[in-house]
Amino acid sequence: MNPITLPRRRLWLALAAALSLPLSGCLDDHGHAHDENGEHVETRADDATQDEPPMRAVTTWSRELELFMEYPAPTAGEPGRYITHLTHLSDFSPVLSGPLRYRFEREDGHVEEHVAETIARDGIFLPTIRIDEPGHYRLALTLGTGDDALTIEAGHVTVTAPGEAAAADDHGHDHDRDAHDDGHHDEAGDIAFLKEQQWRMDFAVQQAFQDFISERLSVPARIEPRPGQSAEAAAPAGGLLVPPERGEWKRPGDRVEAGDVLARVLPLSGAEDISRLDLDLTEARERVSLARAERDRVQRLFDDGVVSEKRLDQAQSEYRVAQQALERASTRLGQLEGAHDQSKAAVALRAPIGGVITASPRAAGEVVAANDPVFSLLDDSRVWLKAMAYPGDMNRIQRPGNLLARQAGGRWQRLPDAELAYVGTRTEENGTVPLVFEVPNPDGRLIPGTAWSAAFSTGSGQQAVVVPKSAILDDDGIAVVIVQHGGERFERRQVETGIRSGERVAITAGLQPGERVVTQGAYTVLLASRGEQDIGHGHAH
Repeated sequence: MNPITLPRRRLWLALAAALSLPLSGCLDDHGHAHDENGEHVETRADDATQDEPPMRAVTTWSRELELFMEYPAPTAGEPGRYITHLTHLSDFSPVLSGPLRYRFEREDGHVEEHVAETIARDGIFLPTIRIDEPGHYRLALTLGTGDDALTIEAGHVTVTAPGEAAAADDHGHDHDRDAHDDGHHDEAGDIAFLKEQQWRMDFAVQQAFQDFISERLSVPARIEPRPGQSAEAAAPAGGLLVPPERGEWKRPGDRVEAGDVLARVLPLSGAEDISRLDLDLTEARERVSLARAERDRVQRLFDDGVVSEKRLDQAQSEYRVAQQALERASTRLGQLEGAHDQSKAAVALRAPIGGVITASPRAAGEVVAANDPVFSLLDDSRVWLKAMAYPGDMNRIQRPGNLLARQAGGRWQRLPDAELAYVGTRTEENGTVPLVFEVPNPDGRLIPGTAWSAAFSTGSGQQAVVVPKSAILDDDGIAVVIVQHGGERFERRQVETGIRSGERVAITAGLQPGERVVTQGAYTVLLASRGEQDIGHGHAH
């Protein structure tokens, strides 16, 4: 994606109208004019008088908040208004409620506190604070109460004694990495862009950081099963297929663990179908009927003393055998028809591997022979992602890694635990060279056979200052970024770019690690700078 290109037109007036706020220059080196509600107002430079105390401004950041605060150089015993702007860094929206506690702690342990119970306007607190004793204080602000309270350091504040002049270099701040003087020095390229403007638009700022950045290649890809990770679950014996004792018949898509009972086989002792079993049952009934009649006949003869007791025992035994044969035939037929479920006689069919069932060519109630396939399974806990690189790109690929993948129309997904399995040494039928990554797939979202796109670093790269590509603007062929110096102060900075990798761009000159660049709304801030150049200085906001 190319950087944003700026048209050379005078659009800043339309911008100002859209934001319903004036674009501004500098009143002096110390601050801005505000009305009693904290609104920025238009003034002229010659409206400022020597009687007004010099204004201080400081911008600091915590993990959750940005603080931009303007206040008069404090004198002990004299009240001053602390114009405090607070922004949530999660979405760069204004803080909407208080309370806000100001804690001034002197080096000797003396503490003075003030609480602004309510917010004056969205994002702005306007407390009037009086510090009773002079000294060098460290100021911390706490938003909210209890466990949800957020604290942000505001640096050092020097409170002078009455009649004592403020030190010329005292700007009411310390020089920590996250505390910046926002004295609004009138330098070339200095852009004023109000918090109220920032809050009313899509706006974001991010710190530049030092990192290794490598060229990234995007190619078609396909998910494939790993070799040796599929298996067939076959019938352990011939018989009738029935569901597990506790559960339903398994279907394709069901996930199982190795050793899970997938089905049971009820042995049928050689019976092949219902008609054969029905014939067996009929024959068994006839034998029982004949054996019963013979037993009864022999019993009568024994009672008359015609036959011996041994002959009677033989007839009774034949009847019992015939009756047992009938029961067995009836049971086998009942199993086939679902009339009986003799679980103790069933043989469990267990999953040979864990994974997902991909096919089930058999159904409950079917009769199978031993070793007939019943289920097909695939262990998809780890799969292969086959990236298909073009031969002309292979000389650029040194150590492929940092794999990303997406399906058509989807977002790029990082695959941090992917491992390179192998790189092909010749082209395949489609004319590409495979780069195969083994990828964990714990949730099964990488489905074998599906088409994806893959992006990976080639391994050739550099250590550089890195920013999101959305921070780079093309200003008439010049790559620039918008650097934030304070809450409302920005600078157009020319930079030199290097490797582009996905959403990241290397900056080889013009920017230092830790500097903050605008990543959303940079174009609008640059338009504000066009407005300032035409309006000129001498306006406050």
